[in-house]
Amino acid sequence: MNSDNTNDYVTKVQPGLTRKQFVGDALFLVQIITAVGFIGTQARLMLSTTEGISLTWLSFWGIFLLINLSLSYKAHRLQPSRVTYQTMVTYAAWTIVVVFCIGIYIWQNVTFWTPLDTWTTGLAITGIIATLIIGYRNRLTIVDPIVRGYLGVFFKGVPQLTLAYNIILVGGSGISTFAIVTGHINICTRLGQVIMSLREASWDRNRRGCAIGEIANEGSWIVATVAWLIV
Repeated sequence: MNSDNTNDYVTKVQPGLTRKQFVGDALFLVQIITAVGFIGTQARLMLSTTEGISLTWLSFWGIFLLINLSLSYKAHRLQPSRVTYQTMVTYAAWTIVVVFCIGIYIWQNVTFWTPLDTWTTGLAITGIIATLIIGYRNRLTIVDPIVRGYLGVFFKGVPQLTLAYNIILVGGSGISTFAIVTGHINICTRLGQVIMSLREASWDRNRRGCAIGEIANEGSWIVATVAWLIV
């Protein structure tokens, strides 16, 4: 085999990444690295203190991730791509991380349900019921991606707003600096992944549902960050 043929063979077997693939891979790598870092910092801190953390924040966060995992899975089945697969794996990885943190929280707290959890649950359920009613009036069921996107708003946005209130009341030493900073990085990189997949599928409803939830996620996390900074 001459050198020209060898070069052609290598080019076909090992094609270079396009700019779009490189950006997608970079966003995915950030998500995986920060997920591992979260376990090493936030989970370890929770073994010492859970001040400012509530069970509903962690639990509803997990539900939010499961909703977006289902949306990204459906988006991948509808139009498979490298980006949608990475988005799906990202949500799966963070779901595992949050379940692990829930286990630590319950193990560390004898009284793990507080009045704040009751208020958070009540507010979230009220918003969820309102979303379902509005969806029903528009002939949209709970399986509709846009409805699920708005459910994500109440599963993530409301608990993070009450988290901010709890931080102001009792302090936020149970939330690590790494968690605060990477929270914004993770949300923005996930939004980047969703936006990239949106451009692939021309605003597919599953991807739009993911985007709605993540925008509410970032807005409420900004409020929680401000509360954490001022206490």
